[in-house]
Amino acid sequence: MTGSSFRQEENLTVTLSLPYDLTAEQWAEVDKVFRSLDGWLGYSQPDNTPQWYGNKSSERFVWASLEPSGLLVEGNLEASFWTGWTSVLCARLTLALQFEVRDAEI
Repeated sequence: MTGSSFRQEENLTVTLSLPYDLTAEQWAEVDKVFRSLDGWLGYSQPDNTPQWYGNKSSERFVWASLEPSGLLVEGNLEASFWTGWTSVLCARLTLALQFEVRDAEI
């Protein structure tokens, strides 16, 4: 993308196969992965939601939320960038946790 503004009509989402009942040590590894990703901004307040690139009202953003079905990741990025970014997230989580983390709907 060069110089023009970008906004998808609908946000992109994926639910990753990350269980909610990880150990404290595993959650610490997840936090390290989150912080290592491009665009890391930190955890929003008051809901402690991890965010990258901007908040939900920004032109470009990614956030994540732990749900019973897994880690819900939602964002507004160019489709090819989204695919690459979420692929890196899955790969790093898989390496850190020593079990496969992938799209839970596949």
